[in-house]
Amino acid sequence: MNTLTHDTLLFNVHDLILLMAVGQYLLLAVLLQFTRRSADYSTYLLISILLVTAIQALDTLVTWSDPLRHLLLDWHPSLLFLGSFSYWLLGPLLYWYVASVLYRGFHFRPLDLLHLVPTLLVGILLIWNYYRLPTTEQINLMWDMSFMWSPLMSRLVSGWHISVIAYGCWCLVLLWRYHRELHQVYANVEQRERMWLVWIVAGFVLIAAWRLLVHVIGDALSAGISNAMGIVSNYIMFLFVNSLVFISIRYTHLFGGLNSLKGESDATAEFTPEQIQRVERLMQTERAYLEPDVTIESLAKRLSLPERTLSRILNQHFGKNFFEFINSYRVEDAKRLLTDPDYQTWTMLEVLAEAGFTSKSTFNAIFKKQVGQTPSQYRQNAMKNPTPADF
Repeated sequence: MNTLTHDTLLFNVHDLILLMAVGQYLLLAVLLQFTRRSADYSTYLLISILLVTAIQALDTLVTWSDPLRHLLLDWHPSLLFLGSFSYWLLGPLLYWYVASVLYRGFHFRPLDLLHLVPTLLVGILLIWNYYRLPTTEQINLMWDMSFMWSPLMSRLVSGWHISVIAYGCWCLVLLWRYHRELHQVYANVEQRERMWLVWIVAGFVLIAAWRLLVHVIGDALSAGISNAMGIVSNYIMFLFVNSLVFISIRYTHLFGGLNSLKGESDATAEFTPEQIQRVERLMQTERAYLEPDVTIESLAKRLSLPERTLSRILNQHFGKNFFEFINSYRVEDAKRLLTDPDYQTWTMLEVLAEAGFTSKSTFNAIFKKQVGQTPSQYRQNAMKNPTPADF
């Protein structure tokens, strides 16, 4: 078997991009480990995702770089494919991470071990079809990449990428449900949205989808185009890890998570006319909606009601979720301020703050949805004054 000469080029520019991405994944993992103030599930899972992705990138580099692969085959061919498990772990880790960020009560259950079954099965397949073979046969299979073009490896490669895409879609469904649940619990949801999680999930899905596309149509393309498309995935990964650095600095410390509604189950969360009257009285006389950080938990405590009972009252009696219920009172208060001559000198920012809103965009959107006009249009039509230039 030929060996590498002293002037063999181990890394080209494209390989260096992949190596830089690996370095950034590892550096970000180290920074998270030593700079986060609390060690929780989310931190450890994100670190695991970064480490698994780094291993995956290294496995890709070693497998597809001829000089590196030949060097490893001359040294110890059984070291190939040791990073294969990383492809199958990425999907479950991504799902667990998203769930742990969105919900404070997240914890691992014995059934979660089922997510690791594909990793175990792939390990068994590789042991049977590669690792148990004599060293010379391993070298022959991988020197010209014939093993990578076998039906088994072709199916495994497709399965790797489909797994990440499937788990990514699952994560997006979880994020959609979380968005809906936010409106059942909070009146101000802007700071609790997790749009940066959508970008993280979409990034992994995009990379997996691109690689799956290259794998599926690669044989139908010329070698040059197929190789170029494969190299593009390295650059996508490099750009993606740079975005992760920004996200980890800018957003991950804002995590608070969402509790499930406390109290009786939905089946027993009945309510009475007296409880409805208490809710109305709290809104109309004590004007609890003016509290900027009012939540269903704080409101339920003031009413001495279980959270699920209060949620059922809002949804079934008033026909609104918590977000809509609180902000409907705020809109009515804003309408009063906008038409009162004593407040005509107030800016829109002052009006929305006085009415309990904390976001200009939310104020405009909710007001227009409920009234059919923007706040400025409403003031102008009601008072026949020019629209203020505050917005």
